[in-house]
Amino acid sequence: MSDSPWVTLRQAQEAVNNNRPEDAHRLIEPLVAMGHRKASRLARSVVAAYLARAAKSLDLHHHDAAWRDLIAAESLNTGEAAVANLRQSLTRLGLVQAHSALEAGDPLRTVAVVGRLRDRGVRHPDLAQLEAVAQDWGMAAELADRGEFLRAAALLDKIEPRLPCPPTGFAAFRAEVELRHTRFRAAVSRLYDAAEAKRWRDALGIAEEVLAAAPDHREAKALRGKAWLAAFPHDNVGEHDGDGVELRVDRRDSSPRRDSPTLPYPVAAPAASQSQSPPVPAAALPKRFLLWVDGVGGYLVCLSNRVTFGQATADGPVDVPLFADVSRLHAELARDGEGYVVESGKGVLVNGKSSTRSLLAAGDRVTLGATCQFLFHRPVLVSGTARLELTSGHRLPVAVDGVLLMANEVMLGPGPNAHIVMPDLPAAVSIYRSKDGLGVRVPSGQFRIDDRPCHDRAALPLPSVVSADGFTFAVEPVTGRL
Repeated sequence: MSDSPWVTLRQAQEAVNNNRPEDAHRLIEPLVAMGHRKASRLARSVVAAYLARAAKSLDLHHHDAAWRDLIAAESLNTGEAAVANLRQSLTRLGLVQAHSALEAGDPLRTVAVVGRLRDRGVRHPDLAQLEAVAQDWGMAAELADRGEFLRAAALLDKIEPRLPCPPTGFAAFRAEVELRHTRFRAAVSRLYDAAEAKRWRDALGIAEEVLAAAPDHREAKALRGKAWLAAFPHDNVGEHDGDGVELRVDRRDSSPRRDSPTLPYPVAAPAASQSQSPPVPAAALPKRFLLWVDGVGGYLVCLSNRVTFGQATADGPVDVPLFADVSRLHAELARDGEGYVVESGKGVLVNGKSSTRSLLAAGDRVTLGATCQFLFHRPVLVSGTARLELTSGHRLPVAVDGVLLMANEVMLGPGPNAHIVMPDLPAAVSIYRSKDGLGVRVPSGQFRIDDRPCHDRAALPLPSVVSADGFTFAVEPVTGRL
């Protein structure tokens, strides 16, 4: 050292007197390391200055500054009890902040607070629980943003009993997720229907509704981009990335910049206030209906691309309510380009193997809960319609023999290649969907709908009875029983 120890100690003492403990610390640290006794005694004064400044920082709610002074004081290793007391106080304060963030519904801030406490050497047993709950909560939020609401709900079910704080923010978040799920289910079904019917302008607005509920839903983003190109092929003045976000070009510097997602048309308001949307057809497609085939049985027919399963309750929101030991909203079965995908956060077995998401094949046995089972059938290879056969003895509130997931049509025919087998029919009869609603086609010729003569094909109102030589069936809308 260029200065003598006496000069260094004098300078360090002046720094302490002027409330600059960090300068004194820097000066005496080499002397303390060499075992200089006067420097070690002065170190206690430096620690006291650190603690005094930390106390002032706490009074001003400058917690990070207080932690910095504490850690600096600890590095001098003087063994002062006041240092340990300050660490305990700051640790308690940090835990209160973590609990408060979680109670307020901010799991990301909780993770950040816990991370800072760990970095500062805190080893409190509450940290692991706080971090695990906050991370699971954050994962549930990500799942909801991707449209995987059932998995998000299942994760929230697991979080609730582990909450180390009042559930104020958690309850609000859960209610928000449930509301978003309700909006998502209604909108995504309409989006798939609009895309299938190539109503691209409608699909654009509906895609925005889906993304408002699930902003990271991959299929909605893809359909939005496809619909934009199809609806406005000559208005594509900008370039778009894969998420449908326009990259606008400033003519002055020719450099692209990313703006928020934009569309070249006014986005429709939510369903109740859409003043410019086309009028709903009088014979709009129902979401579900009942089909009763004389001499064969009854079926619940679901037309949505996404069908939900759950316990039968008075106000149950599911498409297929079951008198079974399953949760209120247990699973979803979605039809997409790959086929049918079953998804659940509550526990589903596919052919005896546990799964949260599985692509189904014909003949697969699906178990909901402990014992409720159904077989998945795709009897007509060229059709997207599937049939679910309940095999475990459980039933719906209305006594039906199965559930039909109707894509474009339901075929009633004499052979095994029919969704509903009717051996006495000379040729297949089909119930099909169109832009005007449901229709029926009888290739053999004459038939009657409610005693009204028809030929070849006709619109199929609900309710009605269709009859001809060799068959009779009735269709009716779903009522409060389901």
